[in-house]
Amino acid sequence: MSTRRIAQNNSLIATGRQTNPYLAHRIFHCLPSVPRTGKPFEFQSSLLLRNHHTIDLLSLKYAGVAKSTARYISEHPSPNVSTNVNSISVLNATAHAQNQIGKAGLKEILPLLEKRPNDVGLILTILQLYVLTNNHPSAISLLESFFKRLEESSTPANQDVRFAPGLVGVLISLYLLQGRKSHIRTELTKAASYWRRKSKPPRPLLGAAGKALLKSSKPEDQRVAAEIFESLKEQDPKNRLSIAGYIASHVSPSSDLSKFQADTDKLSPIPRMDAAALEEAGVPHAPTISTNTSKKRAADTAATAAPKKKRARKSRLPKDFDPSKPPDPERWLPLRDRSSYRPKGKKGKAKAAAATQ
Repeated sequence: MSTRRIAQNNSLIATGRQTNPYLAHRIFHCLPSVPRTGKPFEFQSSLLLRNHHTIDLLSLKYAGVAKSTARYISEHPSPNVSTNVNSISVLNATAHAQNQIGKAGLKEILPLLEKRPNDVGLILTILQLYVLTNNHPSAISLLESFFKRLEESSTPANQDVRFAPGLVGVLISLYLLQGRKSHIRTELTKAASYWRRKSKPPRPLLGAAGKALLKSSKPEDQRVAAEIFESLKEQDPKNRLSIAGYIASHVSPSSDLSKFQADTDKLSPIPRMDAAALEEAGVPHAPTISTNTSKKRAADTAATAAPKKKRARKSRLPKDFDPSKPPDPERWLPLRDRSSYRPKGKKGKAKAAAATQ
């Protein structure tokens, strides 16, 4: 029965075309429940559970998904880095947002953060929505405050979550979007100092921390980078990143390069540049790219080269104009304000008599 359920799940996904969600929901639930003796493995049951909630969301069963996923989340303490728990948390947030993204989704999901401030899946969902709306400062502030709460905790498991390579990588990516190079170096240094005390530290994170510390001008950072790459080289002598980092962190202008010959032979050779050939080839000129984004048609160069002659305007003098007579000084005043104005009719004469001078 478990094999039939897995095959049915795969057949719904492998169709490659958009199916009716209500029909898919009916097909997914048509098989009887799996008996206790034939239940699938945990990695299979977790995927089936996620697909079950996903089909319910596509069928607009938001209340049912929110209730069932909330029950599952309450049974597992947070924070944790379990893929199963955090995936269910994402589906719970999706149910509360009713499949909305952007600011509309954030409006429905942010109140959940007050109830579950240490829910990693919920925090990652909010971070993704912040990034979709280009609100990178809010995303950084949210993750930094979450890390600060975990640092103040005395539980060792919370410290593992605080320096989890995936979460550290998310913060580093957000720092890269903002161009905060010093913050990147500080965060990687803290993570590397924590994981170096563990028996099985994550090698990619230590490698990234070593590369960031190599770019620092501080002697202390250079020393830490040398220690990191030395330990990585001892764990895996054939790893090229560890070898290159070890050489870069140990070589100085006064070093004897013959000591590192055995390590440099393991790296891919870089062909030397011939200075004479480069000088002979000259400097290539890249074509200039116009930055004018206007949609208007460009003016004709031949037409703009020679200035156009101005057309002489016709005289606008009155017909009875006599240049020998002086012009009326009151010609700019309104007609009723001139001294020669005489009102017509009894009402006009009465107004003129009653008016001031």
